[in-house]
Amino acid sequence: MKILKLNSLKTELLNSIKKHSSIAILTHSNPDGDGYCAALALQEIISHYGKKADVLLEKPPAEKYDFLDAQNRTKIFFNHLYYEFIIILDAHSENRIGECVEILPTAQKIISIDHHIEQDPISNALTYIDVNAVSIGAIIFELFKEELPNIPNNHYIANAIYTTILNDTDNFVNSNVDAKTFEICSKLMEYNIQPGEIVQNFLLNKPAQQMKFIGEVLSTIETHENDKILFMKVTLKMLEKNNLKSDSTDKIMRWIKGTKDVGVAICFQEIRENRYRLSLRSSKVDVNKVAVLFGGGGHKKASGCEMKGTLSEIQKLILSELKKQL
Repeated sequence: MKILKLNSLKTELLNSIKKHSSIAILTHSNPDGDGYCAALALQEIISHYGKKADVLLEKPPAEKYDFLDAQNRTKIFFNHLYYEFIIILDAHSENRIGECVEILPTAQKIISIDHHIEQDPISNALTYIDVNAVSIGAIIFELFKEELPNIPNNHYIANAIYTTILNDTDNFVNSNVDAKTFEICSKLMEYNIQPGEIVQNFLLNKPAQQMKFIGEVLSTIETHENDKILFMKVTLKMLEKNNLKSDSTDKIMRWIKGTKDVGVAICFQEIRENRYRLSLRSSKVDVNKVAVLFGGGGHKKASGCEMKGTLSEIQKLILSELKKQL
C-alpha cells in the first residue's frame, strides 16, 4: 500500500490509462450519488484519452440516475471478469467493495481515491485520501479541471460532478460545505449545468407511493436519552407493501436532519432476516468510531455498518456505545 499526493495521483492515473487496455471503475457496495456519479464523470474523462472504461455495479443503477444515462453507461458485475487496471472511488478497503472485490487479485494496477477516514487500505493499491474533500467528484474535478474545457462532453461531466456535491452536502446543508465547495460549483456553472434540474432529478421527483413509504418510516421514530438519540427503522415489509426496491431508502436520513435536541440519528434498515444496515448521522459525536466497532466506517458525522441479530439486540448494542460517546 502506498499513499499518494494529488500531483502524483494524476500522473499515476494518466500513465495507467495510457498503458492498460482494460479499465474498470468501482465504488463501494450500495453506491450513492458521490462514488457512482464520480465514476460516470471519470469514465467520460477516460474516453477523452481514447480508452474505454467500464463502470461496474452489483445491480442496475436507480432510476434517479437516468438523467445521466446511467443504464447505458454501467456494466453489471458477473463472475470471472478481468481488468488490467482498476480504479476504486469513494472507498479504499476491500470490505467495502462487495462482490466486485473478486476482480482485484488479478489486476495489474489498482488505484483507490477516497475521502473517508483511513481504514485498512488495500495492500497492493496506490491510495489517495483527502478527508477534507467535499466529495469524490470534487477530487476528480481538481485533477482534470485544466483539461475539462477541451473535453467535448464536458457538460455531462459537470452534471455528474455537481451531483456528487449535492449528494455529500445534502443539497448544501451539511457542515462540510465551505468556500472551496462553492468555488467548484461556480466553475461547473461554466459548463451550462442547470442546478435546479439536477436537484429535481436527483433529490426530488419521487412517486407518491415513495412519499407514503417515507411517512411510514418516520412514524417509527423513537428517541432515547432525553431526545438526544433518535432511532427509526425500515422493514422489508414496508418496501414490499409499497412495491419499492431497497434503493428507495437512499437519502432517507435527510428527512430527520435538524430535529431539535437530537445529537445522533440512526436508521436501521432490514436487508434480510436478522441482518440490518445502519446509517448513522450526528452533529455532536464521531459516529465513525461506533461504525468501525461493528465492521463499518465512513466519516465522523456520517457513517454506516451492517450487523447481524434481531433489531432489539442491535439497538441495545448501539445505544450502549452511543451513551459512551455522548
